[in-house]
Amino acid sequence: MEGLVEKMVTGKRRSYGFLDRTWAVIAVVAGVLIVVAGVLVFLTPGGNTTGLSMPGSTVAPPSPGQGMPVPAAVSPGQPGVLSYRMAPTRDFEPVNVSVPAQGIFIKVMYRGAYAGKYISGNVTQDLDSSGERVFGIEKPGPSVYASVKKLDGSSKQQIMVEIWRNGTQITSNSTYLPFGGVTVSGNI
Repeated sequence: MEGLVEKMVTGKRRSYGFLDRTWAVIAVVAGVLIVVAGVLVFLTPGGNTTGLSMPGSTVAPPSPGQGMPVPAAVSPGQPGVLSYRMAPTRDFEPVNVSVPAQGIFIKVMYRGAYAGKYISGNVTQDLDSSGERVFGIEKPGPSVYASVKKLDGSSKQQIMVEIWRNGTQITSNSTYLPFGGVTVSGNI
């Protein structure tokens, strides 16, 4: 009893901790909820955007195996060449692009977009495109090296790179890996 009277007389009271205050508890709970929501938004693969679109835009259902939407319409252009940077899954058949009978060429066959380079002699040239293409080598050196990589995560579409000399295929390589890269080299 003596201790209680002393506390009352001297003004000693119980000191409160940080979480004994109501506003502090509410702030901590709100902060935890914000962090959890942020983690869910940024770590959810592909992000669920079903039903969200800009007014006037048209988005087709997700492509099988790619997790990316396919545009509803393809811009007119050169046959067999896509005008956007992803692999379609329907209404597209690759055109068999022929390789000229004379000269050195690199042929890249992929339904989607790809990027790479070739090196021959002192020349380095970009191979950035989409669809089936034949790239001519203007001043070839004694050998050719090419490296090309898919720009999308398709595992159902094969990318193939070939080196041709005077109408004859010298070498080729391919992969189905998502974002897969291929290298080829040959003496010409």
